[in-house]
Amino acid sequence: MRSFFLISIQALLFADCSYASSTFNDSLLIGTWKGTSICQIKPSACHDEIAVYHISKGEKPGTYHIVANKVINGKEEDMAVSDFIFDPADNSLFCYEEKYKVTIKLIVKGKSMNGTLESDNKVYRIIKLEKISQQ
Repeated sequence: MRSFFLISIQALLFADCSYASSTFNDSLLIGTWKGTSICQIKPSACHDEIAVYHISKGEKPGTYHIVANKVINGKEEDMAVSDFIFDPADNSLFCYEEKYKVTIKLIVKGKSMNGTLESDNKVYRIIKLEKISQQ
């Protein structure tokens, strides 16, 4: 009886670890994320920014549509719109933007998302976001 009770508690404790399962729960990712996008190459034309990412389900399975904005004077301004591929093996979102020759990879951990924007094998930005609302 005691082992059944311990197993039941463990099941409850780990029930929300959907990222590790083979069936990904879209609602954990879809919504609005806000945080920082910090430049790593200085001096450059790059500026540190407050970033807001609006994430929705993409048209193709395993893809997500991201509208990435920056906050200037308290208002969101358009930065980029891209479709990302989700990889459940490492809970990551990945996008290569041919137009700008940049790669963006974000790792999702619960309500946190951290990653980089790279070009020519150099990290140009470190991105750190927290989920602020559901869609």
